Amino acid sequence: MQKAVERLHILLLSSWYPSRVSPFLGNFVQEQARLLAKQHNVTVLYITTDPSVPELEEIEAFEGNLREIVNYVPKKSYFLSRKKEFDRAFKAGISKLNSVDLIHAHCILPKGHLFVKAKKHFNCPLIVTEHGSYFRPERKKKWNFKERFVVNYSRKSIDGLIAVSEFLKSDLQKCFPEKLIDVIPNPINVELFRPGQQPDDTIKQFLHVSTLDPDLKDPQGIINAVDLLCEKGYTHFKLTVVSDESYSQWQHVVNEKKLNLYIEFAGPLQHSDLVAYYQKSHAFVLFSRYETFSIVIAEAWSTGIPVISTPVGIASKMTEDQGLLVPNHDSLSLALEMEKILNGLTFHTQTIRDKAQQFSSENVLKQLNQLYERITK
Repeated sequence: MQKAVERLHILLLSSWYPSRVSPFLGNFVQEQARLLAKQHNVTVLYITTDPSVPELEEIEAFEGNLREIVNYVPKKSYFLSRKKEFDRAFKAGISKLNSVDLIHAHCILPKGHLFVKAKKHFNCPLIVTEHGSYFRPERKKKWNFKERFVVNYSRKSIDGLIAVSEFLKSDLQKCFPEKLIDVIPNPINVELFRPGQQPDDTIKQFLHVSTLDPDLKDPQGIINAVDLLCEKGYTHFKLTVVSDESYSQWQHVVNEKKLNLYIEFAGPLQHSDLVAYYQKSHAFVLFSRYETFSIVIAEAWSTGIPVISTPVGIASKMTEDQGLLVPNHDSLSLALEMEKILNGLTFHTQTIRDKAQQFSSENVLKQLNQLYERITK
């Protein structure tokens, strides 16, 4: 019989977290907070600017064992003024807590210095889960002084470092060569994201879910692949693009290319509403230039559908029974792999879903508890 894990009071800090200013920013961090609160007492402290407030505004919310403190500070033009506001908001949040057993922080940039400040205040272990794409070589070369300072300042204070994929770990290790880096994935709700009825084969359905960031997600490349399929005479398919961000720019591109019959847009959606989109799809398409994890791939696999993706995030370890890999920046290759689906290539739903169980909330919580026990003993 497995020994019960001691209930801890965990302070969760993050550079990204949902707020009224950016409702979807870091929603995966909030999901981890909710997961931890199933077994531990969790306090979230998040600080963000809000141009509409004239002075510090503190908002608290409670949900079972989860306490969320979001402090909004006015937007200031000068660095020292901004630092003063953030320091005051941080001190106000920390003052609400008597003690914590450990700090679990997310995303070192740009607020990693606050993680260190909290560690010194509470004199407890600091664990950091990294999700950010800013450790990729081409982005790292462009770090400004503050970014370099925050990473270097945080380095010695981190007691446990987590990468959400092996793909991210390889880049992260270059900045933290002396650190043992654990790989613990983001959790998904495998009970919510589950296979539905077999989709209708009359029209092959493809799905893409992302922020549509042109620098990372390459939506133009996906549109070009659809255009190539149309040029080859394929008409029995549709690509649905779901995004929490504005897609008007890409809707305009689709209109100009006269692809409205083949590409439609939706969103923003509640997370649970995504399930139906996965279930009615024959394949999920991701054409990103870089991903540290890609929750949408894990969700697609959990619903039993194959993935067509560049070798990024968890897709970099994808096996041939989970989907099809395509090179970066190659819309023709993407079109050719989509064409295989149009011509009847199928995958075994249950095999795909079985492999997605590694991302289940239960499995991720177990791994986190094992790390907590190792760090705090």
